[in-house]
Amino acid sequence: MLRRTIVLLGSLLLLLTLWQCANPISPTGGPRDEQPPRIDSTRSTPNMQTNFRPQEIELTFDEWVKLEQANQQVVISPPVQGYEVSLKGKTVTVDLGDEDTLRTNVTYVIQFGEAVKDLTESNPAEDLRFVFSTGPYIDSLELSGQVLDAYTAEPVPQTLVMLYDNLADTVFRTTKPFYFGRTNEEGQFRISNLRPGQYKLTALEDADANYRFNQVAERIAFQAEPITISPDTSARISLRLFREELPLQVQEVDSSRWGLLKLTFNRPPTEELNLLTEETYLPTGRADSLILWHQVASRWPLIITADTTLRDTLTVPAAPASRATAQEAIATFNIPGESPLKHSPAKPLRIGFSRPITAVDTSLVSLLQDTLPDRLPIRWEIDSTDQRILSVRRGLKENANYRLEFLPGAVTDYWGIASTDTLQRRWTTVDIKNFGNLQIRYTNADTSIQYHIRLLVKGQEPVATFNYEGQGSYSDEVKSLAPGDYQLEIIEDLNRNDRWDAGKYDTKRQPERVFIRTLETLRANWDLEVDVDLGTLFES
Repeated sequence: MLRRTIVLLGSLLLLLTLWQCANPISPTGGPRDEQPPRIDSTRSTPNMQTNFRPQEIELTFDEWVKLEQANQQVVISPPVQGYEVSLKGKTVTVDLGDEDTLRTNVTYVIQFGEAVKDLTESNPAEDLRFVFSTGPYIDSLELSGQVLDAYTAEPVPQTLVMLYDNLADTVFRTTKPFYFGRTNEEGQFRISNLRPGQYKLTALEDADANYRFNQVAERIAFQAEPITISPDTSARISLRLFREELPLQVQEVDSSRWGLLKLTFNRPPTEELNLLTEETYLPTGRADSLILWHQVASRWPLIITADTTLRDTLTVPAAPASRATAQEAIATFNIPGESPLKHSPAKPLRIGFSRPITAVDTSLVSLLQDTLPDRLPIRWEIDSTDQRILSVRRGLKENANYRLEFLPGAVTDYWGIASTDTLQRRWTTVDIKNFGNLQIRYTNADTSIQYHIRLLVKGQEPVATFNYEGQGSYSDEVKSLAPGDYQLEIIEDLNRNDRWDAGKYDTKRQPERVFIRTLETLRANWDLEVDVDLGTLFES
């Protein structure tokens, strides 16, 4: 019995040893493996073969490897249908299926990306490519370049760059490319082993991995005219990637609050909106929505049009509350943000109300400084784009406390309802030396186009915008800016609509060119001067 037990234990130990040999695991301890896996050419399918129509290609490495995201990383150009990539031990196998799927007299390139990595430290095999030709020679021409975001000019990684020998305009939407590559982390690409000829060139963020531009959310770039690949081709290509603007649509209609209709769109409505109705209303735009303040108590029709992109007929439902109930509910005005605000004495005081106002009785408004009893004279102005905002213009002193007080009845809203409570807002002005000034000079402008310029801190809304046209030079000054790192976004506004426009593939329209310049840090109590040569800025 004892002997049988010993034999059984010995068999189990042998099986365990064999299992460990057949299933490698990452070792622990010892020096870190920093070398990427390399092909053992003596045990692999020979590379760079001609007159070769393989069904399987085997690449054996000098160490244990793993295969990750082969469906995304391994690409064959020109495309091959139904191939499979698998791993066994140290060998990666590419099964091409039926040899009849390969074209005649064509050079094929299999790029593995970062699919093959060593087992210990996940170091990817470097520039792993397998090349063969079904004809008597291997094509050797190349095309290289970079894909950049059309607005920010930042590199776009993992983007398909595709060449088509079919020059039809629809090929990008209907057919897989003849050659293609993928950008690296710096947005750079290189497509090798090309045959001479003319090709359509495009780039695509391929959301559904089908090598076709078939989704409106996919970003694209393209050369409007075919490019010629020849032994003399040496110029690097720069492609500007953009997302086409979606057709404008109304996504939501909200009339749940009496006197207010909110229309939410699928994107910010950059086109000029036309509203057709017999009712009166007061519009306020907010990013991707439009607010209409109105006085309609029942259902009412509204037609919305925008250029040729939108025509929508709505029947606006009545709000659930009656006019009397609604008036009672909104009779008390609201001024958000009652805490003291730090303020530049060079700028007007801006007050935001909870709903649009139409009149201010200045006899019931007091602007007081510190503890002084005398009221300061003021001039007021309702914002033309948003009548919920009131600007009070008054020369302010530095390092002083101000209190603006609205007595009952001082403010009247769009529905003729006067405020019933006393409303207050406080500010603390700071030393003007806490702010900086910016002087910008532009030279060598193209007098035939409009420049739309935005001044902002990156990631924030612009603090100032400018439009220039018709002159060779311009200058502007922006005062009392908070210290910070500002940038200028300079747009060649070709259609003069005061914004940047993306391109459109079907009409071969390229995105408008943008140049973003990061300025020297603006410091407190500092005058920063900036010179911009528009002539050299947009040189191709």
